[in-house]
Amino acid sequence: MERFERGRQGLAIVIAPVKFWGRSRNVWLAGLPRKLPAAPRKAEIEAIAGSTNTIGAQPLAPEYDLPDRFSPDDVRSPSSQGDLYAYLVAERDPRVVVEFGSAFGVSGMYFATALKQGQLYSFEINPDWADIAERNIRTITDRFSLIRGAFEHHVDDIPAPIDIALVDGIHDYDFVMKQWEILKPRMSPGGLVLFDDITYCPGMRTAWREIRSDHMVADSVTRWHRLGIVEVKAT
Repeated sequence: MERFERGRQGLAIVIAPVKFWGRSRNVWLAGLPRKLPAAPRKAEIEAIAGSTNTIGAQPLAPEYDLPDRFSPDDVRSPSSQGDLYAYLVAERDPRVVVEFGSAFGVSGMYFATALKQGQLYSFEINPDWADIAERNIRTITDRFSLIRGAFEHHVDDIPAPIDIALVDGIHDYDFVMKQWEILKPRMSPGGLVLFDDITYCPGMRTAWREIRSDHMVADSVTRWHRLGIVEVKAT
């Protein structure tokens, strides 16, 4: 799930800021371009996202212990970020893509639109949101499974190794660090782990600093001051 702010829209090619944290340049992330092509079927995905937003504000899952309600637009990935998700899948041709926090399926649709041989496994703890996400992603591909529940409770339900993972569930230091520890031994050599909303709160900022300094990380980048990406060491 995304930070609770309205996502930015738009279908144009994006030139996005990239910040490297400076380790070895003998890594795949070092070649990540600043200029990204629009994702395949982007107009279709954005139309689905717009239609989904008409359902209005929906309650959070009980696990958040918050009375707030948020519309699909409030919690979706920005379209520019979706372009990056599709680019990573197109370039890396992963066999296993995992996302924690399906929300209403926008990020999942962007990942799915570039799948070739791989499978997307999307986790959502809110059963009502999960039903909508499943319908949306299925309009793009059948190469996915929507798992209703938390990743840490269902990790054995998906195959390993994981090639690309998006951590975008509960934005809390303890939750994110626990998920990172579960992910590390299950990632493929050179695999990519994306962390959304790394500046959302002090706990997320601390988690990101610790994760990018982890001995398992070959290098890391940030984009849009909100998305952090780490490349796991190949050996």
